[in-house]
Amino acid sequence: MSGPAQATKESMDPILAEYSQMRSYAESIRQQLEMASGVLTEFSLSKASLEEIKKREGEGETLIHIGAGNYVRTQLHDVKTVVVGIGAGVSVEKPIDEAVTEIEQRMKNAQEQINSMQNQYSQVIARMGQLQGRLDQMYSQLQASGQV
Repeated sequence: MSGPAQATKESMDPILAEYSQMRSYAESIRQQLEMASGVLTEFSLSKASLEEIKKREGEGETLIHIGAGNYVRTQLHDVKTVVVGIGAGVSVEKPIDEAVTEIEQRMKNAQEQINSMQNQYSQVIARMGQLQGRLDQMYSQLQASGQV
């Protein structure tokens, strides 16, 4: 005899489906977090390079990060501007101070996105925990009633 509180295999299906959906969503968020963290790292490296150039007043030898953990030793000569990507494959020349300010704003935006995604991830993981608890309880009821 199964009452409203009694678990059935069929009553577990929607919960299993939601759990699966939450797991996929959590994985998607995790991947987005990894990408956003990589972008933030690139911004940090770019900012550090620009600050080093500024510190040297656009003169002297320095290492310039060229991506993927690679650097090139270069001689600076009167560097006052840099070419900055502004999106959609478009770049403009800007003074170093403006470029640093723009990178700092992008870093702030990226960090806000990361914080938002971390919050979403935490909520999804919490929901998965709730669903897992319900599934465990229902499975125990099924075992107790001999249905499993």
